[in-house]
Amino acid sequence: MRPLLGAVALPVTLSAAIAAAILLDARGVPSSSLMLPLFLVCVLLAALLERVIPHRTAWNRPRGDVWTDAAYVPTSWAVGGLAQPLASVLAVWLGTAAAGLLGPGPWPAHWPILAQLPLAWALVELVDYWAHRALHQVPLLWRLHAVHHSAQRLYWLNTTRSHPLEMLGRGVGNLIPLALLGAPELLIALSGITNLVVGLFQHANVDLRLGPLNHVFSALPVHRWHHSRERAEADSNYGNSFIFWDHVFGTFLLPRDHEVDELGIEGLDAYPRGYLAQLVAPLHWNEILARSAGAGCDPVRAASRSTTSPEVSP
Repeated sequence: MRPLLGAVALPVTLSAAIAAAILLDARGVPSSSLMLPLFLVCVLLAALLERVIPHRTAWNRPRGDVWTDAAYVPTSWAVGGLAQPLASVLAVWLGTAAAGLLGPGPWPAHWPILAQLPLAWALVELVDYWAHRALHQVPLLWRLHAVHHSAQRLYWLNTTRSHPLEMLGRGVGNLIPLALLGAPELLIALSGITNLVVGLFQHANVDLRLGPLNHVFSALPVHRWHHSRERAEADSNYGNSFIFWDHVFGTFLLPRDHEVDELGIEGLDAYPRGYLAQLVAPLHWNEILARSAGAGCDPVRAASRSTTSPEVSP
């Protein structure tokens, strides 16, 4: 039963969520209204699977992080609710300007929705891949992204642990390309639903057994390597929901000879653990580095962000 649950949990949940959104849309129900109930259902499923088929039993035990992670949930929804209208306004403005020069948007909206979806995934993932990679390689952006990597374990509740400025930037950036090209509202909603479902299974402490699908989805166990404390391992697997652009650009990592050892940020042991302290951490970066050095860390390694790709598997 354990291998079967680990194999079907993600693909079945994602397929069911997409099918439900399409059916509701056909009946006149706005697909966006599915997001909150879908999130709650997925949370319950992920939390249950963590108890039934955990990857590491120790990760199911709190480490003083539950209240911090819980605080990011309303933040995530608030920022997400702001990102969509902002993206729509920008897309309308840019689209109107582009239409005057180039004509109507080129998106193949006449295709069946399921034929449009892979194209939408590819476009959204390409934009987010480079945004995510920049968050690792540009020092100022890393200060924001470090919030997400500060987690000492992976479980369902730290899915939304990200700095609000990062959430807003990536949220707007991910939606604009589809809207600008003239993609239908349902397709944009399906893209968001995909991110929601895969995002939960990215971080849930569930023993997924995806087999060949590890080369498709940016979920566990692939995403565990992105949270490794070792820099050469963490600077890999940038895909948001899918991992194919990591294959294209040479940043895919899935070793077969060992598992992820520790999670967190190498050289930043003094990184704050409280919600409010993490929000202002980018403003106190040098202070955090100094305290980490005093705790036996190497602030030079923590501050430096290599612009070279890590050693990755083919």
